[in-house]
Amino acid sequence: MTSRVLIVDDEPALRRALDRALRGVGCEVVTAGDAHLAYQVLDETDVDLVLLDLHLPQMSGDTFFLALTRRWPRLADRIILMTGDSFPETEHWPAELLRCPLLLKPFTLDVLRRTVLEVLEGPAERRAGNGPA
Repeated sequence: MTSRVLIVDDEPALRRALDRALRGVGCEVVTAGDAHLAYQVLDETDVDLVLLDLHLPQMSGDTFFLALTRRWPRLADRIILMTGDSFPETEHWPAELLRCPLLLKPFTLDVLRRTVLEVLEGPAERRAGNGPA
């Protein structure tokens, strides 16, 4: 079965590069440039994993993470965070956010693929779609 990944990042060139890399390992990819588009995608499509930039226009990625996991609780362990910050401000993050894998930009495509595959290979009970618990 093909895994569907949602990439949420406001940088179009990065979204395209991530899209190509993940398609190369057999993932189906959908993208959104901001939180509002990501909500629309998630309302219309089940996804298996979300790659989420922490710096989005209109809403920070950590705030959006909390909103995502409240509305789609099955995604809680299926979100990979991305940031260009060398030292992300994590001391005030809730425990659920701290459990997410964090990719520091720039990261290699090998690190991306390995992290995505590790999260996708997690427990089977997490693969039941976006719907409410």
